Amino acid sequence: MDEALEETFRPPHQGMPRRRRTQIGWRQVTAQICYVLAVTAFVVSLLCYGGDR
Repeated sequence: MDEALEETFRPPHQGMPRRRRTQIGWRQVTAQICYVLAVTAFVVSLLCYGGDR
């Protein structure tokens, strides 16, 4: 699966080693964004639930 993604997003300049770091960075950023959104939604739901009572 990862090999297919690497072939799909293969950079035009293959001499630049930053591309692979960028992909790993984007994965971490995506995971962090999902985590933050989940935590934020949970906290907001708690606040709304606590505010109704």
